Amino acid sequence: MSLYEERLQRIERAIALEPVDKIPVISGLAAVAAVLTNTPMPEYLSDMELNCTANIKATEMIGNIDGVQATLSSPEPLPTLWLSQIRVPGKELPDNELWQVLEQELVRQEDYDIILDGGFGPWYETFMKEKLDDPISRMKHVSAYSPTAKKRFEEAGYPCIKGSSLLTPFEMLCGGRSMCAFLMDDLIEIPDKMDTVFAEIHRFNMNRYEALFQSPAKPYGVWVGGWRGTPETLNPAMFERFSWKFYRELVQLCVDYGVVPIMHLDSCWDNGLQRFKELPAKKAIMSLDGKTDIRKAKEVVGDRICIMGDVPAEMLAFGKPEDVYDYVSALIRDIGPGGYMICSGCDIPFNGKLENIQMMAKAADDAAKR
Repeated sequence: MSLYEERLQRIERAIALEPVDKIPVISGLAAVAAVLTNTPMPEYLSDMELNCTANIKATEMIGNIDGVQATLSSPEPLPTLWLSQIRVPGKELPDNELWQVLEQELVRQEDYDIILDGGFGPWYETFMKEKLDDPISRMKHVSAYSPTAKKRFEEAGYPCIKGSSLLTPFEMLCGGRSMCAFLMDDLIEIPDKMDTVFAEIHRFNMNRYEALFQSPAKPYGVWVGGWRGTPETLNPAMFERFSWKFYRELVQLCVDYGVVPIMHLDSCWDNGLQRFKELPAKKAIMSLDGKTDIRKAKEVVGDRICIMGDVPAEMLAFGKPEDVYDYVSALIRDIGPGGYMICSGCDIPFNGKLENIQMMAKAADDAAKR
């Protein structure tokens, strides 16, 4: 068995809640890979071969890693997800800063009428070109190199568990509308109209996600984004109406096509953990970012869903190596050994310290020796 196969088997056993010889460690590397490898950000973002090389090198620097969530790191796809503009190092920002999402009220209420009259697809294509500087064209160099990057990571022994991102209508619109206008002017003032808008967007998205899963480019797993449409943001009735029912269908679509749904849950989901019992067992990953009580999640759904996370960004950036080691060791004790994978909470931060990041892998290695 090759190293790649060994690591993939370990990941799959963890997802299925089966015993593992070592708790898998999944990398959440993003832009920090450029920092760790002393790669200038403008070159890192423009040259995908260099980007991939830096990411592989940074992954190797971390230690005994079982898998990665991304082979390439680029902000170019973000506008297509959040309907928001971006600011990029070397262009709008100084060379060695992190890219930024510029959230503005780019989507207007009158856009909803255009969507309902002509469909979300045509509106989306026009919006991308007129309001967001055509990110689909700008990201072609990323898309073109992605198959090569995946192959290079596999040859290096690293499975990539995430190949795309799926979003609910809530997550897409809240970025383009801006959060306050979206909640107060739309969901509260015109909820019935939003039901029809959401239904049209969701229909379009489900069709394109299904087409991806039926294509030769079918990913091993995908992020199912849960960033703002959370039970912390919304009351129970609004959560069900505007977020959860769509989220549940996205997860089920993944399962139906044998794609692993990585439920990327930012913010606090404590009040909604019971809802995850509605999802198919032993088919998904619950990825937490340090805001949800991971021990409560283990108690509620740990017999059904593999939990991943949740080393906080602030600990990786500002903590001491022994802090990270102790934190991860406690997670291994309390959440593992079965149905658990170690990872940063969301992406590893841009200012994460290498010696701190390495402690995630070391804690897993040491636990396996005991």
